[in-house]
Amino acid sequence: MLQQVEVKELTTAEQLQQLQVLDKEIWEADALPTHQTLGAIRNGGILLGAYYQGELVGFSYSFIGFKDGQMYVNSHKLGVKQVYREHGIGELLKHQQKQIAKDRGYDEIRWVFDPLESTNATLGFAKLGAISQTYVNDYYGQLDDYFNSGLPSDRIVAEWWVQRSHADDVIEELAEEAKPVVSWQVTAAGLPALASFDAEQAYTQDAYTVAIPQYFQKLKVESPQLAEDWRYKMRTILSTLFAQGYAIVDVIRGTEHVNHYVLVKRAILAL
Repeated sequence: MLQQVEVKELTTAEQLQQLQVLDKEIWEADALPTHQTLGAIRNGGILLGAYYQGELVGFSYSFIGFKDGQMYVNSHKLGVKQVYREHGIGELLKHQQKQIAKDRGYDEIRWVFDPLESTNATLGFAKLGAISQTYVNDYYGQLDDYFNSGLPSDRIVAEWWVQRSHADDVIEELAEEAKPVVSWQVTAAGLPALASFDAEQAYTQDAYTVAIPQYFQKLKVESPQLAEDWRYKMRTILSTLFAQGYAIVDVIRGTEHVNHYVLVKRAILAL
């Protein structure tokens, strides 16, 4: 199927109207205003659509950001129609985004996502090779869409280098030696739960792993209280490790319940 998917930049009013319909369908919330997307793409932003058999089935929307003296591509939204997910369309959109960013001279693409969403984490770290060293509490404030309602909108910032890469060989070796920073167990209801984490401890190993739920949305539905526990514990764990000089560099597939972030000391990376 993926060979039949065409990715192209969206520039016309008709294309942007199609985008609004798809955007609303995916997120079950208000779609991006056309005047905003037009303003972004006419001022350096990148808006891509994925077409399958003539139908718009996915998109990637980004605009230009500036922070700490650096310009970068800020990837604001990536979405694929539900029936076409798990086919690599999101990854295809990201690689095209990267190529355009490279052609335009940008060094980095950034985006944010919920650190408890394994699918997003796997795409960003395991497939694309991004890293993260920044945790933001309640990034958007209260959100009421299907994916985000009921919990603080915590996010981690993914950093994807366009012109260079980090120390992949070293990371692979460290991932094999990494130890879990906190244990987890399966509850009587068959859901994964994190143990307590010591935020006062000094963490000194070159690499650690941190468990995340494989299906956080399912966990939210079955146990909102446990989902909240995951949110606040993950906030403490990642904020602590980031502050102590670590960065997320990979995700490892785990059991039927959890996957595992791999965090290594930033000093080891070619940052």
